[in-house]
Amino acid sequence: MTLLLVCRREADTSKYQNNELLTIVEHRAEVFPDLVERIWIAETTAKEVTLIVPPNQYVNLIFPLNNTGYKRNQTWITTPQIEGVSSANTILTYPKGTRLVGIRFFAFGSYPFLKIQGEKIFNKSFELENKNKVSTYSNTDTDSDLFEKSHRFLQGLFSETSYKDVLQIKEFYNQFRWGNENCSIEEYCKATKTNYSTLNRNFIKIAGISTKKFERLIKFRKSLCNLIGTDDSLTSIALTSGYFDQAHFIREFKKFSNHTPSGYQSLIKQRDEKAEIINYNFRLF
Repeated sequence: MTLLLVCRREADTSKYQNNELLTIVEHRAEVFPDLVERIWIAETTAKEVTLIVPPNQYVNLIFPLNNTGYKRNQTWITTPQIEGVSSANTILTYPKGTRLVGIRFFAFGSYPFLKIQGEKIFNKSFELENKNKVSTYSNTDTDSDLFEKSHRFLQGLFSETSYKDVLQIKEFYNQFRWGNENCSIEEYCKATKTNYSTLNRNFIKIAGISTKKFERLIKFRKSLCNLIGTDDSLTSIALTSGYFDQAHFIREFKKFSNHTPSGYQSLIKQRDEKAEIINYNFRLF
């Protein structure tokens, strides 16, 4: 079964599942919350599940457990992986019995721990190269054990020096994710006395994507979440997500998703009627 993955708008929950096919437990990071968006555990029980993950602005460090593996865009994975920011849909296939623990970083968040430049992992997944960095997860670990070990794992890798390298990008992200949606990059640079060329170089180095494209990705993700489960007009969603007008919104949404916003809403409705929707992108804490 193929599940379409969407953003959630309902109340927070720590555990949810779809037809008992895929269970996901999510946990707010207790350490480095400005770098780590959350820690999650996914497990399949009844049968193989294929997931369609929309473009997103996160980096995931994923550990297959119980000697299991999964497919990412038809590539079989059985070792710890680092997945970069993505500007395209990703197809994930989890066989029956798959169990994974993941650490989801903000686009800049993995650098102070792993020091992997975003250019290497943008739109890609790579095996974690330094075996000494692999956490000592056990097949018998409970969910609580996995969360606790993930926190210790992060504490052991953190570099204060590398953290300073991401502060400029972190400040930009906070503005464009949580601040005024209609603020342009030029206005931001002028208001904060930030050199655009320096900001752009840092973005490409740390996140693997240009400042402008990252801004577009953030707006798309906002619009995607705003689009689901709402009766708001496309014009209202466009403005709330930071687009100039509805036409701009439709054009950008189609570039990222290969669907128009209304077409995507129809697809969601069709999948929902068949109980084939599951959230893998999580509600924001």
